[in-house]
Amino acid sequence: MILPQSLTLIPLPDDVLDALPEASPPVTPTAGFTHLTVSLEVLIGQLSQAGRVAYVEAEYCGGTGSQVAAVWDGGRVLWGPERAERGPVNHALRLLGVRRTDSHDEFGSVGLDRHRHLEDWLE
Repeated sequence: MILPQSLTLIPLPDDVLDALPEASPPVTPTAGFTHLTVSLEVLIGQLSQAGRVAYVEAEYCGGTGSQVAAVWDGGRVLWGPERAERGPVNHALRLLGVRRTDSHDEFGSVGLDRHRHLEDWLE
């Protein structure tokens, strides 16, 4: 789906992740991520040949949690992975060219605050 500032979002629910074939050997470490598989990392690297690609995960419950993000460009990891309570997703978005607005950070500027759960993006 297309978001503001010409950003494309591709939600990856569990059934899509489960359908990806395994790849070997691993290209780069996926430390810090929960759901990034080797086969998905290979796919992201291939997609990044056409332009920068970010992969992000966020897990919060009751305002507590963390996020992890990385950005690929030209088939290689440009930045990350970085895990923190706040910040990595906005940093990844800045590397994709997203600009914050007067009233929103990068995350809010592209509308990622519209849904709290991945499944809601699929409806």
